[in-house]
Order: sequence, then C-alpha cells, then structure tokens
Amino acid sequence: MNIIIGIGGVTNGGKTTLTRRLMRALPNCSVVHQDDFFKPQDEIEVEDGFKQYDD
Repeated sequence: MNIIIGIGGVTNGGKTTLTRRLMRALPNCSVVHQDDFFKPQDEIEVEDGFKQYDD
C-alpha cells in the first residue's frame, strides 16, 4: 500500500520540521520538496534571514 502525505503552509510554519519527524517515524519514505521546482536558490530573495519562497 502506498500513502501520499501533502504538507502545506506559510513560510516558516514548521513544514520541514514536521517532514523530518515523519521521515524518522515512517520507514522507506521519500520526500519531494516543491521548492526544488522553484527558482534557483541564488535568485530567491532573503528577508530577516529567511528565503522568501512565497514571493
């Protein structure tokens, strides 16, 4: 059986923290980050020390 879990939320809302905890709890899982399909990292604006993926 395959299960897909989608996690969404605002910037700095805890998505990565939740994902890391799920990865520890669920064996043989994979993660696909939507940010991997966004702009190159060096083109994303940084504000208050955080990348602004929502802009």
